[in-house]
Amino acid sequence: MSEKYIYAVARIRANELSLLSEKDISTLMSYKEYEDCINFLINKGWGKKNEALIDYSSLLKEEKTKVLQFISELVSDRTVFNVLFFPIDYHNLKAAIKGYIVGTISSELFLPGGTISCEYLLKCIKENNITHLPLNMANSAKLAVEKLIHTGDGQICDNIIDKALLEAIKAEGKNSKSKLIKQYSDFFVASTNLKIAIRSKILGKNREFLKSMLVECSSLNVEKLIDVIFKKEELLFEYLKFTKFADAIPFIKKSLQMFEYWCENKVIEIINREKYDYFSVDPIIAYVLAKEYEIKIVRIILSAKLNHIDDKLIKERIRAVYA
Repeated sequence: MSEKYIYAVARIRANELSLLSEKDISTLMSYKEYEDCINFLINKGWGKKNEALIDYSSLLKEEKTKVLQFISELVSDRTVFNVLFFPIDYHNLKAAIKGYIVGTISSELFLPGGTISCEYLLKCIKENNITHLPLNMANSAKLAVEKLIHTGDGQICDNIIDKALLEAIKAEGKNSKSKLIKQYSDFFVASTNLKIAIRSKILGKNREFLKSMLVECSSLNVEKLIDVIFKKEELLFEYLKFTKFADAIPFIKKSLQMFEYWCENKVIEIINREKYDYFSVDPIIAYVLAKEYEIKIVRIILSAKLNHIDDKLIKERIRAVYA
């Protein structure tokens, strides 16, 4: 891309120094008291002084808001980050539809930082004016509203919008000039397909349901995946041996949660391969993804400390950090 990214990437490199290191994560894990964890994070620049010690959600939300504000300062064209913002948009779309239909709308259900404001999303749903939304989002919103009204089944609404998210991310990756976004988008769609397939088998869903949920991608053949998932488990593993998910097989055999752990590690691998090009947006994308996973790690640890969960139960959920 252009040399316009040189300054932005230089600032990203400086900010990387504030990312939590493996030592920081170990220190955070070592604290016995929840309050000590909060104070440690505040001293690392998270949240605000005198942050409420009981509810950590505001601390994490503010940290995410800081990241979004920071990258907005670096790059005027926010569309290059769409692949990162779409999950927020589609989450908020679900919240807007369900809130409007049920008649209970809470600001706490919405996430900040999407490409479309929560207020505008809600306005479109209320006024039945969804044609002003992006085409993929408008089509899924229309269908989700109809299904929710007729069936009252919120899960059907979620399924429709979740598939639309995968389609949006796939399209974004296909159209992007960024090598990192292309790789991340394909991996996101493929890994989500595999998670849906495994979960569908566990829940006893049928072939037609699964076919309606999966999205074509280059890393996995959807038809083959549907065929093997409903047969012997070993056939799934035989198929995966010849895909990019061969290394995931031992994790899938343990549990779906362990597969999700493997996926998080894989994203970090992708980030570390593509974060050194000073002439592209890739290092900025890599930083935002790394920060997103860092926040997820902190959420896991704080939740465990607050609920007095044994550290041994969460250590396997903590993957190698970006720093």
